[in-house]
Amino acid sequence: MVARRGLTAGIVLTAALALSGACKPAEPAAQSAPASVQPAATAPAAAPAPSQPTAPPQVETLRGGVLASTTDAGIFIAQDLGYFREQGIELDLSTFDSAARMVAPLGAGQLDIGAGAHSAGLNNAISRGVDIKLVADKGSATPGHGFQALVFRKELVDSGQLRSPADLRGRRVAVSARGITVEVALATWLRRAGLSMDDVEPVEMGFPDQVNAIGNGSLDATISIEPFLTRIVDLNVGTIYQRTDELIPGYQVAEVFYAGQFMREQPDVARRFMVAYLKGVRYYNDAFDKGDAAKRQETINILTRNTTVKDAALYDRMVMPGLAPDGHLNVASISEDQDYFLAAGLQQQRIDINTLIDHSFADAAVQALGPYQ
Repeated sequence: MVARRGLTAGIVLTAALALSGACKPAEPAAQSAPASVQPAATAPAAAPAPSQPTAPPQVETLRGGVLASTTDAGIFIAQDLGYFREQGIELDLSTFDSAARMVAPLGAGQLDIGAGAHSAGLNNAISRGVDIKLVADKGSATPGHGFQALVFRKELVDSGQLRSPADLRGRRVAVSARGITVEVALATWLRRAGLSMDDVEPVEMGFPDQVNAIGNGSLDATISIEPFLTRIVDLNVGTIYQRTDELIPGYQVAEVFYAGQFMREQPDVARRFMVAYLKGVRYYNDAFDKGDAAKRQETINILTRNTTVKDAALYDRMVMPGLAPDGHLNVASISEDQDYFLAAGLQQQRIDINTLIDHSFADAAVQALGPYQ
């Protein structure tokens, strides 16, 4: 199970200031050397004396932030199946309601790892010198993984008033927040229909609240994610117009963050974390993409324990996010989002995306694990 702790007062204060300006457990770490840092050596001519056993790697406790969403699957699988323990790592996880609230504690070294999404707010923090890197994929809309979609109110679809994004002019459309990937997706749909964000009435509203709002008529459309998409359809109050994997194939939605201080002071531990994380991601891909029934059931068990999606039956109906088995991010997608944030006035200064992204830890993990088959 995932160990969780509440945020300390210091983290909460720091975050407030910033916002204002997956199966049997693996053997203990003592019997399993970190794959990325202790490759197998040629067997010695004579075995070491029994009185001199190999010392286990030092266990490191890492502080991480998660959203408890299905895009956190790689972390939760690696935690519950003992992959982090294999690497001499214990995770102390805190659940956040927004990735934006992770930025300040990551920048202050109060979190080592974050699991969220890039945004205009993150880019603004980077431009002010906050030291955070995007180091691995944590959710993308690769083909078949359109876990984010544009939804129209069913009443308006049935009456013929809403047939395409071109019919959204003057209508209330929900986004969970401004300056994040859902807004970029909405703006893309609108642009292709000859409209802009200025032609609609954006309503900031959390995903859970959107389900009732589209049902009672206070919203005309929304950009939502799973499992809320499936819930809207199940309630027969909304119709999915199109999913993001059809709109922007491969769209980068979420990432794993490393705090700069963590990367500098514990680079070996950072590599070991990534080995465990990508083992979890590959288990996930075996479960949902390769159709391994046993791994799928175990993964569903893990996700119902650790995420906000507690109804196991939903996993048979909703679309799951894509998780890259090599950890690589869609750099072009992140760069295009920055262009939008700048044009929309949500980001004040352009940053070098190539310095924001660091694939070296994922590359080291793939070298240790081998290519995904």
